[in-house]
Amino acid sequence: MKTEASIKEYFFRINKSIDYIKANLSGDLSLEQVALQANFSKYHFHRVFRSVTGLAFNDFIIHARIERSLFFLEHQPAKPIGDIALVCGFSDTATFSRCFRKVKNCSATQWRAGQQHSKICQTESNTCMQPLTVENYLARTLNQCTMMTKSKETNMKINVVELPELHVAYLRHLDIAIHDSATFGQMFQTLLQWAGPKGLINFPETKALTVYRSNPNPSGTIQADVCITVPQQLAGEGLIGTTTISGGLYVVVHKEASLDACFTTWDYLFNEWLEQNGYQPDHRNFYINHLNDANTHPQKLHIFDMCIPVKRL
Repeated sequence: MKTEASIKEYFFRINKSIDYIKANLSGDLSLEQVALQANFSKYHFHRVFRSVTGLAFNDFIIHARIERSLFFLEHQPAKPIGDIALVCGFSDTATFSRCFRKVKNCSATQWRAGQQHSKICQTESNTCMQPLTVENYLARTLNQCTMMTKSKETNMKINVVELPELHVAYLRHLDIAIHDSATFGQMFQTLLQWAGPKGLINFPETKALTVYRSNPNPSGTIQADVCITVPQQLAGEGLIGTTTISGGLYVVVHKEASLDACFTTWDYLFNEWLEQNGYQPDHRNFYINHLNDANTHPQKLHIFDMCIPVKRL
């Protein structure tokens, strides 16, 4: 029987391999190469990887690459599907199309059309039945902007800033419900219990973050990390890994609200604010910087910065 220590070590190594996969989706990801990152033989790695993630190694990479492709399909409507296939690590369009249909049960073209349809159409109309060309997409978006009523979200504090990269220690969950605040809270508690005896907690200098690693799947679950910033030379152990969150240009939204309000704000930023202000999302991971303990707030509200990586249109 595996001991608790060996199980934690397995998770630590597999998380390290997942970080490597996510950072290198556009390149070659052979079993031998990734197993080396986890310090396993390729034969043992394959078995351990599946037991931890629930997916075979090749299936995990396909799902991760398809997940990356969804970003480009949704946020870059003019980008050819063949180009998306290559930048996401597929050898050709045919392979990408076959894998996409297997994962999403539709073609990439159909998925893209469905996303733009849901953004543009609040009700069924003849206009929305037109073929989704780039020209139609732009025309509809401009038309939507002229008809849009002023959103209550426009009173938020929104800044576009250059943020530094952050070295973090994290605890990862590969299948957590996006609204499961109780489990997220337990994950933070575990992380802080690990960090406290090591003298790593010094709020407010120490940042507490939630990093979103995927979009919600049909069942509403995602891959996510809870993190705290730590010195760069620190190494993880057991269930706790370390990684670097990329710096660069971010839209930072400051809010004092319930966490449910956070998701309304995501929708407003992605569907309205970014396009109106000349930005588009970047494929780096977005995260929340938690600035208080909601339990100590008079109204039990969360104070946080939402950090969305962007680039100019």
